Amino acid sequence: MNKSYLKQMLIYFSKIYHLGEKINTLKDKRAKSSVKISTVTFVVLFGFMLQIRSFNRLEHWLKKGKFKKVLPKKTKIPRIDTIRRVLSNFDLDGLNELNNSIIKTSTKNKVFRKGTIDGLKVVAIDGVELFESTNKCCDNCLTRVQKDGITHYFHRSVICASVGSDPHLIIGQEMLEPKRDASDKDEGEITAGKRLIRKLHKEFHHFADIIVADALYCKSTWIKEVLSIGMDAVVRVKDERLNIVKDALGLFKCREADKEWTVKKKSNNYIKIKAWDEDNFQMPNSDIEVRFIKFIEEIHSSSKVETKESWIITTSKVTSVETLWKIIHKRWEIENNAFHQLKTEWHLNHCFMHSPEGVETVLMFIIIAFNLMQLYFFRCIRNFREKHMLQIDIIEDIKDEIFIIETGWSNPLFVKT
Repeated sequence: MNKSYLKQMLIYFSKIYHLGEKINTLKDKRAKSSVKISTVTFVVLFGFMLQIRSFNRLEHWLKKGKFKKVLPKKTKIPRIDTIRRVLSNFDLDGLNELNNSIIKTSTKNKVFRKGTIDGLKVVAIDGVELFESTNKCCDNCLTRVQKDGITHYFHRSVICASVGSDPHLIIGQEMLEPKRDASDKDEGEITAGKRLIRKLHKEFHHFADIIVADALYCKSTWIKEVLSIGMDAVVRVKDERLNIVKDALGLFKCREADKEWTVKKKSNNYIKIKAWDEDNFQMPNSDIEVRFIKFIEEIHSSSKVETKESWIITTSKVTSVETLWKIIHKRWEIENNAFHQLKTEWHLNHCFMHSPEGVETVLMFIIIAFNLMQLYFFRCIRNFREKHMLQIDIIEDIKDEIFIIETGWSNPLFVKT
């Protein structure tokens, strides 16, 4: 192994994102402890960067001394029970500030200077279930009763992530709240989504040009919220019972497509796309007017031809139908890229711990680790995508380096300047 990814990565996080300094600003809520909060934070964050599957695996790493060479000399290594206790009552505000700092630094460094899709900065909003259980529950659990009468307890978050060009970053998240005293049901995803974009706008101001969402968000209240923060909405439409759908399809039925184009794929495969586009459709129970676009795709592969139809609405008056088609397709990246990666490789759907604050704390650690690693892969390693490098290969190399790194090397995250 000629190149030290471990050293390069930690130097990058220290120099560009001042990660060591940020870790030291986290508050320790414990009255007294021989283990520093910065040590616990680094161990957990570094573990998630290397995609630990469980805290049992983290405990094994601690016992095998995997962190010995990346921590300062004479550092007291925390036990896994200590880590669990600390995370159960962690500085969650500090973690959110850490992620905000990473996003702001990325923006300052012009990570999205060319936008993410055709010059526009596009983010997607979607909900994700973290895990469920029939046995354990905490005060912040959401509940559902299955047909067999058994109550399932789960946690769910709404996540906002960039879609389009690399790197894909998670801008923020908002946990859905459980039913409270006077309520007979848990909080809905749209309510949490509106709260999230308000928070993100307060923190980052114009954090996106367009916010794209699935059919669940095809509501006047959501569109109004997006417009109120000075951004445009793009929303998938699926319910053919809606009057806006009936009106649009009735109008389109009488005319030819407004636009046709072809998108070439690999191995001589291609997609022929037709788009019907009309403005000034009124949303139900609202004075908000939107564009309605119908797409028909003719997907040509080597063995067959498949036809798909989809509909969207948007508040944008100027975005081309070609770009809108890209946006609605790229929206799936929040599931196929962010969510799929987070669940399969970063183990987001594993219950690392179950307590009111612990669940969200672990989620934020995973998000921060994910964002930092995406920035490292695509901003620090030259031509990462062009060389068809695999993230898992880099991570495995870093795991190997932990043991062979020379004695006396100092982790830049712990070097005081």
